[in-house]
Amino acid sequence: MFIMIFKSQRDKKVLFFIIIILLVGISYLIWLAFNPFPGTLCPDDVKLCSDGSYVGRIKPNCEFMECPSPEEELFSFSNSQIEKAIINYLLTEEYFSWETEDNSHNFCGIENLDSENELFPLYIWVYCGEYIIQDNGLKTLSGFSGPAKIDYPNELSFYDLSKFSYEVPGDGSQYTEDIKQIFPTEIRAKIFGFKKKNIIERVEKIAYTNISSWELIRQAIDNCEVRSVWQTHDKTVGAELKNGDELIAIEPEIDDIMKIVEIAEIKCGEILMATE
Repeated sequence: MFIMIFKSQRDKKVLFFIIIILLVGISYLIWLAFNPFPGTLCPDDVKLCSDGSYVGRIKPNCEFMECPSPEEELFSFSNSQIEKAIINYLLTEEYFSWETEDNSHNFCGIENLDSENELFPLYIWVYCGEYIIQDNGLKTLSGFSGPAKIDYPNELSFYDLSKFSYEVPGDGSQYTEDIKQIFPTEIRAKIFGFKKKNIIERVEKIAYTNISSWELIRQAIDNCEVRSVWQTHDKTVGAELKNGDELIAIEPEIDDIMKIVEIAEIKCGEILMATE
């Protein structure tokens, strides 16, 4: 009888420990499901992206999530290289883009009026605006909105802006007649029925966030908070801060960031620079 009681007590202990282990294991799995990387607590700050959105930090290294590509917001063509080249070209032409105030910023957006065709000549709607930030809001100083025919002699991966050309209708009584001369029949109805609201809102959103980001980059460089900067030929610039964060914007004029860095290096020391 003693032996049987002993076995029963031992079995109960074994069963008790098994239940405890199972409960602990189940609790751990439930906790793990909501905390995929134990022991890591990330700051709850966010980073402003060039498209106006914000991204937070993710485990295990608490790095900021990647921002959406600026092209995903700014460009509507399936071939963003063509669209980017056209926009950069428009920004060089005084007919579309001009400066009425010092330190203003110009941004353009385009929409393909023949969405199934991305071969030159292209028939597009152009919206370009000149902006500043005033009283924490975006102020439009000047702008252009209208249809245009854009041509280019060759199809290349890298476009020479000096080889682009454009045709636009004249003002007033000339407008309708020029539309007939410049644009194919199937495009004319799209021109007269074009709704400008979406393209204007898209460009204004990009303008506000990029001007804000550009000012943050300028301040960070001036405050000696920047480890390195980079620049591409399309005026996109970035700054890696000493705390590991990165800011991205579009500079007003090519090489503006390099000029700012050269001045800041006098008090901040060397800042690494890279260009495309």
